[in-house]
Amino acid sequence: MIDDRTDWRPTTASTGLVVFVTLLTATVLVRAIGVAVPAALGGAGAVALALAVWTAGWKRHQTLGTVLTSLLALPIGLGVVAATVGTVIVLAGVLFPVESLSRLPATVVDLSARAMVVVGAAAAVFGASVAIGHVLDRDTARRTAEASLKTTIPPLGVGLVLVASEALRYLEATRDAPGVGAVLGDVLRTTTTIVFEPPAVRPSVTTFLLLVAATFLVVRRTVGALPLTELTTEPAVERAVASARSWLLRAAVLAGFGVPVGFFTDYVFPPERLQSVVTPPVFDLLVAVTTAPPARRLAWRVIVVCVATLVAVALLRRTAQTSADRIGAAVAPFAAGSGVLVAAALVAGPVLSAARGWVAATLPGEFGPQFRELSGSVVDFYGPVPIVLTGVGFVLLVAAVVAMCLWLVLLTKYLDDRTAGVGIASAALFEVAAFAGVVGVPTALLFGSLVAAVLVWDVGEFGTTLGEEIGQRADTRRTELVHTTGTLAVGGVGVAVAVAVTDAAVGAVTVADGAVVAGLVVAVVGLLALLVALR
Repeated sequence: MIDDRTDWRPTTASTGLVVFVTLLTATVLVRAIGVAVPAALGGAGAVALALAVWTAGWKRHQTLGTVLTSLLALPIGLGVVAATVGTVIVLAGVLFPVESLSRLPATVVDLSARAMVVVGAAAAVFGASVAIGHVLDRDTARRTAEASLKTTIPPLGVGLVLVASEALRYLEATRDAPGVGAVLGDVLRTTTTIVFEPPAVRPSVTTFLLLVAATFLVVRRTVGALPLTELTTEPAVERAVASARSWLLRAAVLAGFGVPVGFFTDYVFPPERLQSVVTPPVFDLLVAVTTAPPARRLAWRVIVVCVATLVAVALLRRTAQTSADRIGAAVAPFAAGSGVLVAAALVAGPVLSAARGWVAATLPGEFGPQFRELSGSVVDFYGPVPIVLTGVGFVLLVAAVVAMCLWLVLLTKYLDDRTAGVGIASAALFEVAAFAGVVGVPTALLFGSLVAAVLVWDVGEFGTTLGEEIGQRADTRRTELVHTTGTLAVGGVGVAVAVAVTDAAVGAVTVADGAVVAGLVVAVVGLLALLVALR
């Protein structure tokens, strides 16, 4: 037996048969339910996920592999969204409106079953794809999830900030917002007035001194974080830095001590009395200095710049302590996400217009025009760029969630690393066959699909065992052919018996075709589950 996992692969013949049977069965069942385009996009996303898992496992070229994994997150997310949301939209346009309300439950079940067939077919394609290179394990799934999640941060973060900014700007500017929006608008207007634009009718010493103290403290921390003393050996520079930090601390403490005094001048003393105490010229100067919006905005911008500088310095110090390849692997997902952000912003208008037009044209009846009108209002309010960036961010997040779920399934050992690909393909084909039976595909095709699922699992595991024992390059085609023929013979006899029982049951009892088929499917799945447990 070959001990090193990197020195063996499942046999070529078994892997080729697994891929062929999986693709053939998934294609036939998807064509039988009449949803081609979303299924094709979902299959493309499944192949992209398999490629991402493969590139995530590159050890010698870790940075390049991370870049490719990060870039593949977008087609993965698009494929998942197409296979789920896209399928539902297409089927809604075909199956709705219903003739009567009594047909609504059956139509909803039909739509859900067809959508699950597409999802299962995409999962089967993914399982067959990763089985080709035997690349799926807990480590590669974890790396894929991490890279996809990091890639999500730039577009989703910027998109949400832009959307939230537009919403907050609207709430601050209008007094007609209903419910909670009105309260939030009042809070925003009050906060903006107090912090940035206090009325110039009396001094606003409290908030002014708080801003000054915060500015001095943040600047002091930034001066200390900058590598000024490391860049030079001059004692004068070290003394200047220490002196500057000391004076900044004293200024911040002094401003802090003035806050209680400012509280009394702002909220306790009436303006007229304060003016008479400090004389009108001093009062006017105090009002002009403490309520000047430019000074307050300058303090706020200094704080933001200093915080950004502190974050950048912390990241640089951390990366400077790691190897170049690790630095590249750590930075690559964020760089890829930033590239996706820029590209999405450049094509936001045409992409959003095309997506809105397709959805409006596909939805049934009056839903299309209503969607076009509602989405047009949203686009006019937020603009295309925030909407597209947020949408792209959520698509990337979907890819990250899918990879994370895959990693969790492997981590909990519901799937074995050695047969993860064929296990996913086989289970997905079972799921496709079960939901295809609900839709009403021919009985022979249904049970043939179940046999195909068993064949994929059995042949894949057999080829994996042979690869472990004697290696991938050994001549094992004759042995694999005999094993596959035996599995097909047993499956064919089972299908013949099941079809005969189905025909006899339908003629003998007053039960609908679908109920008999569903019962037989459940029985076959239960029997196979028992065999798996015994094995």
